[in-house]
Amino acid sequence: MQRYFGALVSLSVLHNHNHVVRRFISGPVNVDWIAAVVPKPRARTHWAHVKMRTDRSPNVARTRKRRHAPVSLGFASLPSLWRPFISLLLLACGLSAPAASAPPQLPGSTFAKLQGEVVLDNARVIVHRYVIEPGQSTGQHTHPGDQLLVFVRGGVLRSNATGRSTLWRDGRVSWQGAADPADEGSTNTGTAPIVVICVTLKPVASVAAANARKPKYQYLNYPNIPGEDLLENDLVIVQRFTVDPGQWEGVHAHHPDMLYIHVKGGQWAARSNKEPEHPYPAPSPDGGVGWMPTIDISEGHESRNIGTNPIDLIWVTLKK
Repeated sequence: MQRYFGALVSLSVLHNHNHVVRRFISGPVNVDWIAAVVPKPRARTHWAHVKMRTDRSPNVARTRKRRHAPVSLGFASLPSLWRPFISLLLLACGLSAPAASAPPQLPGSTFAKLQGEVVLDNARVIVHRYVIEPGQSTGQHTHPGDQLLVFVRGGVLRSNATGRSTLWRDGRVSWQGAADPADEGSTNTGTAPIVVICVTLKPVASVAAANARKPKYQYLNYPNIPGEDLLENDLVIVQRFTVDPGQWEGVHAHHPDMLYIHVKGGQWAARSNKEPEHPYPAPSPDGGVGWMPTIDISEGHESRNIGTNPIDLIWVTLKK
């Protein structure tokens, strides 16, 4: 704990059954140490009784004991009635009340004139869905992280910077690195909306964590269906598969850190060594996105298209 000089003035700023929080004023005061917790003497521990459901009997509540959570010492945790007085005391000492910390910002694609919908968010990626209406401009596009763009519904985009028009077909992909400069965006010059899925990779916590997640295999292998390799770099492998009506993929594994994007959705059924064939609860829509759990090849997992139209599927495997 840091040392203070000069006489100290003690002011009680919070009082409850368990603690007294006192604020000390001195000559030079370090803002990080403006309060102290003085526990009240008690003969025994106070317990709170909470009702918790058990897995065995979901309809029967059982009583279990739990200690109270510790008292927070942050400025925002003080009662709202006290905050104006605390602010005045801080101002009298030539200080200011600590500002509330801003919520952490998630990485993601930024189109200045588009409002994206978050369709998947986990520890590895955040995925947005964007719709560019006919005649609409995306506005400036910045890259807060390494990004993969997948055109679920393509069209013609004209560059706002150069005026050059580009045809983006359904299922086409584009990679944009975090270090790439921002661009002025594009305008949809067609007569139908363009739908884009943007996958933004989140930073890996450490080299050790990246090595721990290194997959045993990297390419997805459907024994019955040849895949099209769309993109590979140091961070991702992107593959595309077309599953015809009635066709089985063949027994295969799903490696760590894989997500799928349906360019054209449909109705799936699955089976494994432990489960007979069963249909998925609902059809997968066009543009449907999901995160795949790891499945070992020894489980005998495979799926088939039980619909009437081909399913067009893109798989993205994270390499780190």
